[in-house]
Amino acid sequence: MNCPDVRELGVPEDRAGREAYVRRMFDAIASRYDLMNRLMSLGQDVLWRKAAAAVAVGPGCRRVLDVAAGTGDLSVELARRLGPGGCVVAVDFSGEMLRRGRDKLARKAAGRGRAVLANALELPFAGGSFDAAAMAFVARNLADLGACFREMCRVVRPGGRVVCLELSHPVGRWWGRVYRWYFYRVVPWLGALVAGRREAYAYLPRSLTRFPNQDELCRIMTEAGLTGVRYVNLWGGVAALHVGQVPPAGGSSEPQRAGSSGAGTRAEPAAVVARGDWGLGGNR
Repeated sequence: MNCPDVRELGVPEDRAGREAYVRRMFDAIASRYDLMNRLMSLGQDVLWRKAAAAVAVGPGCRRVLDVAAGTGDLSVELARRLGPGGCVVAVDFSGEMLRRGRDKLARKAAGRGRAVLANALELPFAGGSFDAAAMAFVARNLADLGACFREMCRVVRPGGRVVCLELSHPVGRWWGRVYRWYFYRVVPWLGALVAGRREAYAYLPRSLTRFPNQDELCRIMTEAGLTGVRYVNLWGGVAALHVGQVPPAGGSSEPQRAGSSGAGTRAEPAAVVARGDWGLGGNR
């Protein structure tokens, strides 16, 4: 099927215009965001976030940044992985989403998390402030994807991990057709029925149309300065989990080009995700 993109909804392409559109949209859907995620993914988004947290929190990891944290589901999973003494900092530029994330952290991760109103492209933290950084279902909405990864790379200490969980492009002809029919036809109807926001849930699938595929996202992360970038497909590519490492101290900090070592590497599926072992070493 011919897949429309966000331009047909009048979404601005300049950074300021797109950010304003996305902020208003998420402020408007915040109250139904968690429910819609469960319905659209048949509950799989919960498991996918658990996998992302398992990959992000390695040995010795104590302080983690959740970028564009929204209602805080990933933040809570990260806090659970960190345990006592750990700290998650959740940032988002949507005040309504962040308010719900802050309340959720207070209920489910008391003393191990705090919320900060901030833009993912201009993180208000010093370099090397965190042991790891992660984001979930954020990348498609960013006005400058490369800039976000550069910021994540900057605020994570050498040797730390940067993790990206995002909807992606299904592999396989027939599975791709079935998924696109569901995503582009059923999801907007569901959004109108449950959330009363058809435009927002028409935006959601359209934001994927021009989004980089799994290997292209590896290239973007690598060019942002990360090393050893690799990914695993979830549910046949409906989502993908990418991870890279900030170059160790004394290593090369120059952005690598596509085709260099580690770029575009696919990890083995479920067992690797469960272990959090991606051949990157511990966060020591």
